[in-house]
Amino acid sequence: MMPIYCFSQETHVYRNSSASYTDMFTGAHEDVFGGITIGYVNKFWRTDFGGGNVVHENIWGQENKRIHGVQAGFTFQPLIPCGLGVHTGLFYEYYYSVAQAVKDAGYDDFREHNLYLPLHAMFRIPITMKSSFSVFGGIGFNWAMWGSYNNDYIYRNFDGERVHDSRVEEWQHYGDGWPRHWNTQWEAGCFLRVEMIQLSFTYSRGLTNHRLYEGYNTQQNKIGISLSYVFGDD
Repeated sequence: MMPIYCFSQETHVYRNSSASYTDMFTGAHEDVFGGITIGYVNKFWRTDFGGGNVVHENIWGQENKRIHGVQAGFTFQPLIPCGLGVHTGLFYEYYYSVAQAVKDAGYDDFREHNLYLPLHAMFRIPITMKSSFSVFGGIGFNWAMWGSYNNDYIYRNFDGERVHDSRVEEWQHYGDGWPRHWNTQWEAGCFLRVEMIQLSFTYSRGLTNHRLYEGYNTQQNKIGISLSYVFGDD
């Protein structure tokens, strides 16, 4: 049987004639406190029209489709004894999506720049002295700093000539029919650390009503998968 000691900040190994015992929640596991992260994110908008009619869509209104993006930033995850701690950080997210407007006549594209701040409680379970599994949950904040919508069309004028027309609209203040700048969300996830490499998964369920449809509640939900290089005294 493995005893657990939560009061020490050092790793202790106890040996007798039959076994070796390791203090699970102290030592190397608490020395890893932050890291650099890159990852993949996607999000969609969920609208409940009542009566069991729920629609999931992307920025183009395509059902059961998501908008995809990348994430980069810094994670911070200090621990206290007994495996309890905080999981937070600051991340930049970039979303890009293309939709064909008219067949063989052009396309629309949407791009968006975001800041993301998670505030989570965390519990870490060591597996070995160089690896651990953690679960976390709490709240997250997304701020869409800037977005743009680009029309790019090719058409024929009255003389039959092909004309290329490109127009970019900057969505600095999202109005009705477009997502809001701010999104607050409940979040839960986990990550696995092996030495200095950490793989993380996060699911976010929106709390903000983006009001894409008048009189109905639209939430922005998100999924993220990331890879981190963590550092500390390990």
